[in-house]
Amino acid sequence: MLQSKLIYFRKIGFAVWLSLFFLSAPSGADNPVRNLCLYDGYSNRELVRYTLDESHKFSLSFIHSATLTPVMDIYEVRSSGIHQIAEVFETHSAGLPSFAGDVGTIKWRQQDGKFILEMDRQFTRIQVRVQREYLNSLHLGELVIILADLKAKVLGIEMCENEGK
Repeated sequence: MLQSKLIYFRKIGFAVWLSLFFLSAPSGADNPVRNLCLYDGYSNRELVRYTLDESHKFSLSFIHSATLTPVMDIYEVRSSGIHQIAEVFETHSAGLPSFAGDVGTIKWRQQDGKFILEMDRQFTRIQVRVQREYLNSLHLGELVIILADLKAKVLGIEMCENEGK
C-alpha cells in the first residue's frame, strides 16, 4: 500500500512537470473540434465529454506494468485527428519506443532523467485498457481524471461534436 502511494505521488510530480513543459507550449492545432469524448470500449456508450482548452492538448499517463515507472503520452487535437506528439518515460521496457526509426519518430532526447520522444502519430480513436493499479489518468490542463473511476475496462477516446457523437 505504501509503495503504491509513493508511486502515485511520484506520478503526480511527473505529471506536473510534463504539464509545465508540454501542455503550456504553443499549439500548432488548426482550429479542431474542441470536444474529447470517452466511450465504453465494449458498448461504445458515451461516458463523458470534455471541452479542450485553447492549447488543444491532453495527455494520458500510466504506471508501466514492468518497470513500475510513470509514462506520459501527450496528444494534440487537430482538424485531421488526434496526434500523439510526445511520449515521456524513465526506463526502456516492453511496449515503449526503443529505437530512433520507430513509427512517427521526430526526435529523441533526455531531460531531467527522462526519455522524451517527440513524434507525430495520428489517431481517429485511442483505445485504452484501464487498470486501477496502473493509475491510468487523463490530464486536461490542471484537471486529472482517474480513468478507473469511469468503471470501464476499455475506453475509447476520440474527438466529438458539440451535441452527441
